[in-house]
Amino acid sequence: EILNLSKRFDMTQALYDVSLKMYSGEIHALVGENGAGKSTLIKILTGIQQADQGELRLSGTPVKINNSQEAQAYGIAAIYQEPLLFPDLDVAENIFISRQDQGFFVRWNKMYKEAEKILNNLGVRIDVRAPASGLTLAAQQAVEIAKAISLNVRVLIMDEPTASLSKHEVNQLFRVVQQLKQDNVALLFISHRLEEVFEIADRITVLRDGRHISTNA
Repeated sequence: EILNLSKRFDMTQALYDVSLKMYSGEIHALVGENGAGKSTLIKILTGIQQADQGELRLSGTPVKINNSQEAQAYGIAAIYQEPLLFPDLDVAENIFISRQDQGFFVRWNKMYKEAEKILNNLGVRIDVRAPASGLTLAAQQAVEIAKAISLNVRVLIMDEPTASLSKHEVNQLFRVVQQLKQDNVALLFISHRLEEVFEIADRITVLRDGRHISTNA
């Protein structure tokens, strides 16, 4: 839950008193023109920036997110139009990259089995031993989602994930999104493609000039 969030950059009021609720097992679309405040909202939710005013709550409990590591600890993750994978690492390594640097996995076989399990649960067939450099863009998006799941994601923000995908790839991604919904993940879906928003979203929130305009089912 986002309560009365405001953020200013010098003379620009990026967000003004914005409130928004997301629910487990819901696909909540966020739409608005460039400059509406969507990117600023994402950065605050993921700890990249801090709000000037307002509050964030998880399951009714106020939380302060000071950086991306804290967002990750709270189960908040984001995927973007251009996936942020390491091309020289294989699929499984990319999925668990945030945990490998903590010495989480010592046994490679265990890592590969866990990666296969996550992808299979999403209905995605990717060779977990294959280098990420050879993946299609849609497969890279699936790996990003699997990475979030490996960190016990509760809130997944998807920022223009379909912008560079073909129609077939969009359909593949939407099947994965529907699986996440069934797994009770709260999804914030940002897109300029309104036909996709109407197809997949349970509710739609509109921002304009940093202000909340409406939320409708």
